Amino acid sequence: MIIKKRAANVLIVFLFFPTCCFPQQRRVLFETHLKKIETFFNVSFNYESSLIKNKFCEDCFYNENVSLKSHLEYLEREFPLSFSFVTSTKIVVKPLKMDMLYFYDSKDNKPLEHLLITDLSNQKTWVTNEKGNVFFEDEIPRAILVSHLSYGKQYIDISKLNTTSIYLDKEIQDLEVLFVYPFFSTGTYKKKDGTFFIKTKEVGALAGLTSHDVIKNLENLPQVTSNSESVSDLIIKGSTQDQNLFIWNDIKIYQNSHFFGLISAFNENLISTVTLYDNATPAEYGNSTSSVISLEHDKALSKKIKGGIGVNFLSADGYVKIPINKKSELLLSTRKSLTDVWDSPTYLNYAKKAFQSSNIMTFNSLNENAIEAENTFDFHDSQLQYRLKINESDKIGLNVLFLANNLSYIETNSLNSKESKLTQENAALGFNWMHTFSNKSQMEAIINYSNYRLGGGNFLLSRDISSTQSNNVRNYETTLKYASRVNTTGITYTTGISHEHLTVINDINNFNQFFQSYLKQQSNIYGVFGTLNYYKNKIKIGLNLRNVYYELLKSFQPEPRFYITYSPIPEIDIQLRGERKTQNISQAVNLENNFLGIEKRRWFLANNSIAPLQISRQLELDLGYKKGRHMFSTSIYAKTVKGITTNNQGFQNLNQFENLFGSYVIKGYTLHYNYKNRHLNAWLSYNYSINKYKFKDKNLNTSRFYNNNDMRHSFISGLNIKHKLLNFSLGMEYNSGKPYTSINKESPIIIGAFNRINYNEPNRERLADYLKFDTSVSYNFDISKKIDYKLTLGLINIGNRKNILNRYYTLTEDKEDIEILDRYGLEFTPNVSLNIDF
Repeated sequence: MIIKKRAANVLIVFLFFPTCCFPQQRRVLFETHLKKIETFFNVSFNYESSLIKNKFCEDCFYNENVSLKSHLEYLEREFPLSFSFVTSTKIVVKPLKMDMLYFYDSKDNKPLEHLLITDLSNQKTWVTNEKGNVFFEDEIPRAILVSHLSYGKQYIDISKLNTTSIYLDKEIQDLEVLFVYPFFSTGTYKKKDGTFFIKTKEVGALAGLTSHDVIKNLENLPQVTSNSESVSDLIIKGSTQDQNLFIWNDIKIYQNSHFFGLISAFNENLISTVTLYDNATPAEYGNSTSSVISLEHDKALSKKIKGGIGVNFLSADGYVKIPINKKSELLLSTRKSLTDVWDSPTYLNYAKKAFQSSNIMTFNSLNENAIEAENTFDFHDSQLQYRLKINESDKIGLNVLFLANNLSYIETNSLNSKESKLTQENAALGFNWMHTFSNKSQMEAIINYSNYRLGGGNFLLSRDISSTQSNNVRNYETTLKYASRVNTTGITYTTGISHEHLTVINDINNFNQFFQSYLKQQSNIYGVFGTLNYYKNKIKIGLNLRNVYYELLKSFQPEPRFYITYSPIPEIDIQLRGERKTQNISQAVNLENNFLGIEKRRWFLANNSIAPLQISRQLELDLGYKKGRHMFSTSIYAKTVKGITTNNQGFQNLNQFENLFGSYVIKGYTLHYNYKNRHLNAWLSYNYSINKYKFKDKNLNTSRFYNNNDMRHSFISGLNIKHKLLNFSLGMEYNSGKPYTSINKESPIIIGAFNRINYNEPNRERLADYLKFDTSVSYNFDISKKIDYKLTLGLINIGNRKNILNRYYTLTEDKEDIEILDRYGLEFTPNVSLNIDF
């Protein structure tokens, strides 16, 4: 493994950053701290000198904007003392009576509700309230047992406590699949079946971000990256974006981003969990040759109204959870860009990146023929969910989602004005019913509808272009499944059937060239699936089989998936995973008929002329080790995907106007190390892979060459430090340069009736290495117990490095010369957010 010296030096400095840049905690005499409170609040403390003699206070909470009561409550939680007012200005300090205990999560300091507290002497029990405390009214137990599904069982000797605040470590357990260890960030876990699971409300600050972007979260995993700084180009083990399946509350979504890939389209306020299946995918998920990303709302009903609002330099958002009664609940969430009222510095930098090399930026800057240009852009999204618990056995739910991006571009001269528009939308509607039988097994029926539409018109004065285009995907899906309960034998199973109806429409009207194209494709997809899981002692086995029939292709496809996990000792897991999957819908890249040069991808169904059925095979061996505060994971994987075309790979070289069928093979390994304690969390992820194409056409200069997504080395490192109400995060991302196709310098243009560029062999050259540092700082204000205030500053690319993301060539207007076009990453970009939750 060879890395340039400069990148290596930066990495070394980054890894040792926390040891040299953060000061030690301030340590003062406890008596000195009390006198400081006395002076400011004009009160006096009465106590026996022996009570606080030689006691020290490390980073004691002190804020002159906060009440005296808050200061005393803090001292009572941190020290075995009680503070009682004798008069309005005189306070008596006494040894604390342990009749009240406070329980908190050791990672995020949140109060722990619903802990079961048992007195070991007489088996009397208590349950902690929403503030995480328990009160022993009659007699204080000497020793207690604390029990909770997520925190296990912990013995506490109260007689030896020197504080009423108790911090518990989470030991998350699920009866079917056990969590094995946390990954890189608080709230991110890896299960025994290899699945990655993110609880968004537990996620700490992510470097550069002012929100918990539910998709950006995934890019810290070693097997996940993006070669364009875009969540709409998520590469998971060499895949293209259209090979990843996005599921929102069981509904397939075909648009996952705003701002043409720069931010996630899913508002995180209502998203409770994000699950990544990158191998051994559950059999219920089909029509995807790469990974499945499932986003779900919290399944538990709220007991009281909760909500919040937030604003940053790009958008404003709000959400609310309304319990209608004890058995039903309504959840609402919305987000809207602020471009209608303000073009912030953050927006301007995002727009510069999104619109570079497009018609908008080109003619906005050239201003040819005295043409004036202006553009407006906005995005918004809304989520709605209604849940009803009919009785103890039956539950129903209704889910509604709407995502939209809108762009208007107007060119005006002294005689005329033309407006171009681009609209990208995804609307989704879903209904589900779940019945729980008396033996705890479950049956679920799901009916979903998803409608994706990309439409626009290119009407330009600067190039005398007039055209309209649209791409529409309509998906109707019905699923019925049955899941058995977990029993003493350690065996569970799931079985089900599904039907999916897909309609894809592509419509192009080019008024200048008198060209019109309309293609409507329809297909029914029938699926039967089943899973068998065995969990016993040191072995966990999952066997999945999905049988699919594609009506349009008249093709029957079996899709086996499996995992085997062996744990010789509790600290070590050895796992083998594999799968075979198929996909009949993919995106083709059209460089000639595109939407203002910004959006070039359109969905098509496989029909063996535009594109064949895609088939993927994957095998992976994984080793995990977790002990104390250290976690290490490594894996070796190999993956083959057949049925790709040059059209859906996004070539911008000699292959861009051909439609050749082929495949790619990727082989690689990943490494991940994580150190975590109560205040500090540091991680390093590395991925090495070789990704190569193979195309069948013999006229290609080479039949095998490097994949457009072949990024040989990929490093991601992060550091998160949490101290009381302050949270700091620093992140680094390094990738070796992606391949590109250069031109023949001796004879760059092939002269003919239509001049064309003379390319060298495809993807033989590489761009410069990619390196970026991001940071975030957030502060939670301790102003109110009922309302949480959080202020966050995010800085992207703090070194303002000019990273080249892509390079391609085009002929000039007169076809006599060649223009080099480089696409660059985001410049130094600040963002600030304020979130208020109640």
